[in-house]
Amino acid sequence: MNLFKIQNDLIADRSADAWYRIRIAGPTFNYRWTYGWNGDGGFSNILGEHESHAVCREEPSLTMSWGLDSWTQPEPPMYQWADKFVGDVRPFWADFFWNGALIDRVEMCRVDGVQGVIPLPSYGLKVSDFEVGVAYLIHGLEDGQNGDHPGRYLDMIGAVREPDVERQGAGSSRA
Repeated sequence: MNLFKIQNDLIADRSADAWYRIRIAGPTFNYRWTYGWNGDGGFSNILGEHESHAVCREEPSLTMSWGLDSWTQPEPPMYQWADKFVGDVRPFWADFFWNGALIDRVEMCRVDGVQGVIPLPSYGLKVSDFEVGVAYLIHGLEDGQNGDHPGRYLDMIGAVREPDVERQGAGSSRA
């Protein structure tokens, strides 16, 4: 198995039906934590964790977790394109694991009062085909309705879709 095959064939080219979403409460051990020393001695704190998890049905070695905030400041970031939406834009990570090892991460965001999911656009409102594929995958896994799909939100802000050079064009067949 090579990374391009995982990114292109098993992630970007698959719908939510190809994944099994784990809906059981309890710890998953995919969280952000901090540790250190202060005047009282050592400390260790969990700062947040992924809220959702799924396993690829075809290749159970591939799992994904999403929802861990990628923004750690008290106030959410402001984006010029966000004025098209109700409420704040909430950035989060979608992480992909192979046999438990992190192999890919995409920064996504919740938009429109957290009703929608899109990839976080880079400068020039650019998003990659792979990132859009991940947005559609999350949308499907979260039982999204057709009226609020990621493509509609990306069109609303004028996002430009491009092949993902870093991922060797993974997801470009969906365009």
